[in-house]
Amino acid sequence: MRRLARLQLLPAHGIAFASRAMPQTIAARPHHWFGAFFLAVICAYALSPFMALWSIDGALKSHDANTLATHIDWSALTDSLKQQTISAITGPAPAADDLPDFGSSFATSAVSHAIDTRLTTDSLLTMATQMMPAGQQPASWRDLWSKFSARFVGLTGFEARLASRPGQAPTTVHMKFEHWHWKVTRLELPAGA
Repeated sequence: MRRLARLQLLPAHGIAFASRAMPQTIAARPHHWFGAFFLAVICAYALSPFMALWSIDGALKSHDANTLATHIDWSALTDSLKQQTISAITGPAPAADDLPDFGSSFATSAVSHAIDTRLTTDSLLTMATQMMPAGQQPASWRDLWSKFSARFVGLTGFEARLASRPGQAPTTVHMKFEHWHWKVTRLELPAGA
C-alpha cells in the first residue's frame, strides 16, 4: 500500500514541477507578442504611403473624385500651386526693398484668385487625364520600376517621383501623414506639363 502511495505522488511532483516552470514560459510570451505587434505596426506604416499612392492612382483611372478628395490637403496644395505658378510667371522674387511692379502684382492676384476658385477635385482629374498620353498601353512593372522612386522625408513626410517621358523632369508628389492617413500636400509638375 505504501508503494502505491509513493507512485501516485511522483506524478503529482511532476505536475507541481511543470506548474513551477510554466510561469517562466508564459512570462516570456508577452514580450514576443509585443515585439511582433510593434514590428507589424512599423511594416504597416512603411507600406501605407504606397497604399495611398495606389488608391490615388485607382481614383485617377476610374475618375473617382470622392476617393481622390480624401487624399488631398487642399490648403497646402493650393498654397504650393500658387507659389509655383506665380514664380513661373513673374520669375524670381524682387528684393526686399523693391516694390513689385503693377504687372507682377496683378498677375499674382489673378493667379491666386484663379487657383482659389477653380481648383477642385474634378479639375485635378481633368488635368491628370490630359497629362496621361492617350492610347498608351499600361506600363509593365519593370518599366514602372525604372521610372519611379520614392522615399520618406522625415517621420511624417513622403515623396514619390515618376518620370513620364525620357529626358523630362519627373512629376513629384509630396505627401504628409495627418489625421491617420497620407495626404498630398504639394505637386511639382515638370516644366511644360
